[in-house]
Amino acid sequence: MNELPGAGAGHDDATRKKIHAAVIARNLASASNNTKWNELIDHFRERQGWRPSYRFKSVTGYVSGWDVEWIYHLPFPFASVEWFDIGLSEVAPSGGRLLPPTTVDHTDEISEVIARIGFEFEVRADVLRVWGYLPKSYEDFHLHNK
Repeated sequence: MNELPGAGAGHDDATRKKIHAAVIARNLASASNNTKWNELIDHFRERQGWRPSYRFKSVTGYVSGWDVEWIYHLPFPFASVEWFDIGLSEVAPSGGRLLPPTTVDHTDEISEVIARIGFEFEVRADVLRVWGYLPKSYEDFHLHNK
């Protein structure tokens, strides 16, 4: 049995009411569910090596900074996530002190995973945005330089 928190962690009555009130007030429609979010979380927790950075916006308006920790720093409960951005590029070590670092593009790999799960998503530059709610918000959707 997996002891790590899942997408529904922290979903108590007070939190549920706060999320529901924000969704109703903003006339949002759900585009995701805990099953999909758990598939996404599990995929990146199980991935060996590099893990992408991410950030999110809550339906209450909070926008996180970029993070790379996929265990406890995630936006629990995920029912509060309006959108979830995933960084698509990895800065690889350079071949020497005088050589610039190289970038590894993970767009195809991550897009395939997100599409297989069934999320509504879009890619811009080096960021993939997953929408938890509709209508789609393009707020602050740009290159993340991380």
